[in-house]
Amino acid sequence: MTPRQAMLRGAFALGMFSLVTAGSVALTRAVTAERIDDHQRAYQHRQLQEVLPAVLKDIAVQTVLDSAFQLPNSEQLGHREPQYGWHVEHDHQQVVILPVVTRQGYNGEIRLLVGIDQQQRITGVRVTQHQETPGLGDDIERQRSDWITEFNGLSLNSLPPGGWAVRKDGGHFDAFTGATITPRAVVNAVQRALSYVTEHVTENAAEIELPITFEETTQ
Repeated sequence: MTPRQAMLRGAFALGMFSLVTAGSVALTRAVTAERIDDHQRAYQHRQLQEVLPAVLKDIAVQTVLDSAFQLPNSEQLGHREPQYGWHVEHDHQQVVILPVVTRQGYNGEIRLLVGIDQQQRITGVRVTQHQETPGLGDDIERQRSDWITEFNGLSLNSLPPGGWAVRKDGGHFDAFTGATITPRAVVNAVQRALSYVTEHVTENAAEIELPITFEETTQ
């Protein structure tokens, strides 16, 4: 074998190795990303049930998912693209579940689900995604503390003017030691969800069952 042939063979082998390595990395990344997406969806599905009132918690996740509808003016809830909410109804109990995004967190976006019943009261709030500091801002997670349950049963008018804020800002809600930015962002996001519902209530809400003027989408 001549030196030139040896160089070409070495270059070919190196090229094939690089190609196989790149392909393996891309495949691993694709599989991992898909697995992460699956886990995130499964987690969100569990959280959907968590924001329902006790009388609706036994409803199957698929039933909840099938109740999806497209949100009007979803940018009011922090979304940059069209988004879906869920309208769950059973035995005259109705709850609208809204996905909300706030970018006021300490480390970026915080995503929440907010359940609101036909009396415009909060049935539950859960954080589905965040990047807040472990041991400080992550107390917004239900498994870390019961802070997020402070919203249960509140409506927009349950608190006096200025009440929808953390205590440091003169409001109703506790902050975390060393982490005020995170709870402040969540409180603002929940208030925004309630305001959104109020804005979209029909003028003749008392005459119809569904309190919100959302158009159902065909799934």
